[in-house]
Amino acid sequence: YARDEAIPILGETLAPFSAHNDRWYQTDEGYVHSAWVLPMRIYPLQPFIEDVGEWGIWGEISQLTTEARTAPSPNAPRKYRFYGSTVFHVIETARDEEGNGWYKVVDDYPPRQVGNHQWVPARDVRRILRAEMAPIRPFIGDKRIEVDLQGQVLTCFEGDTITFTTLVASGLGGIHATPTGERCVLLKQASRHMANVPYPEMEEEDQPDPADIFDLPGIPWNTFFDLQGRAIHGTYWHNDFGIRRSHGCLNVPVDAARWIYRWVHPIGGYEDAFIRSDCRVGTPILIT
Repeated sequence: YARDEAIPILGETLAPFSAHNDRWYQTDEGYVHSAWVLPMRIYPLQPFIEDVGEWGIWGEISQLTTEARTAPSPNAPRKYRFYGSTVFHVIETARDEEGNGWYKVVDDYPPRQVGNHQWVPARDVRRILRAEMAPIRPFIGDKRIEVDLQGQVLTCFEGDTITFTTLVASGLGGIHATPTGERCVLLKQASRHMANVPYPEMEEEDQPDPADIFDLPGIPWNTFFDLQGRAIHGTYWHNDFGIRRSHGCLNVPVDAARWIYRWVHPIGGYEDAFIRSDCRVGTPILIT
């Protein structure tokens, strides 16, 4: 199978493969290791919400992929391919020449590079309801996160009680190591375009190694813990947790990232694209 092909997952089983990941998926043609196969929830084609209000709505890509274009038309140039479970802020709507609905979504990467918006077919975007972003046990004050880089495990505590745990994929090491020590939640974003693509104004010494370039729009459920942009966030480009493989962030499954985003302090509202904090308010994070 090639990249972006869809296959039905009929079941799963555990069998020796690597020290950190022994999960295999059963397909109608045999078994495939889970590391590069992403289980995705596919929704029916979505209704067009023509009036998204003054602020807009949050939307989640509800199909395996959809094409993001420069204008609300299937004939407009493609800017990106968006993947299922990515999250975007919908700010405007339009219909094309055939009457099909389109959503204009925010792109928070530098406008000089790709422009600050994309257009996607409305049928491929599921509206995220307010209840899906509501804080989880917001009045519990004694919350903290502990991350064990040796075991590649993240654990959420309320006092001495474990409330949630998940495997992570932390930084590879060297310049891409995940920083250790006492941290805290500094910023929350439901959607973030993470990229290191060079742009014309970038100084030559700041340009990344071409082999190390990444460009990932719509990363969902970001909980930032340092000022260099490292975060706990959902991951839609691999399914291989329990091993070091990121650029310094803590990759976790999308559902885990959403839970953590909702659980940690600071608390924000549905219409907050940025929820800022400091270590007086943000949930403590200990990385060892």
